[in-house]
Amino acid sequence: MKIHELMEVIENKYPAAESWVFGDSMEMYDKLSALVAEGTKTATSCSYHAYKQVDEEIEIGNEYIVLNGKNLPVCVVRVTAVHLTQFSAMTTELAWKEGEGDRSLHRWRMEHKCFFEREGTFSPDMEVVVIEFEVIEVL
Repeated sequence: MKIHELMEVIENKYPAAESWVFGDSMEMYDKLSALVAEGTKTATSCSYHAYKQVDEEIEIGNEYIVLNGKNLPVCVVRVTAVHLTQFSAMTTELAWKEGEGDRSLHRWRMEHKCFFEREGTFSPDMEVVVIEFEVIEVL
């Protein structure tokens, strides 16, 4: 099946689903989409500033087609929870659910500080949106 045919099947099965990528580079898209598909990564976070730039609010029950660095679908996820917290108040539990590195809060803070600095939004008291999700289909 060709990629456009596969996407058509997926879009027919999940008509309200938007596409979603994780990270800010092709390499990160590949790495993080694989962690999602295997069930290791069950949450993601973004700055509140970036969250407000999205046309549509992310709500519990929303479905997303996760893409890799080649813009190919990897899996479909459904949002199960949305949290608003300060960067400095991030919890160990939510950092673990992000599924990256050793999954520690310390690692989450280091990696996301760099990410938010690249985005130009970092501050220890910045608001962060944490989105939890479950995989509903691996493609």
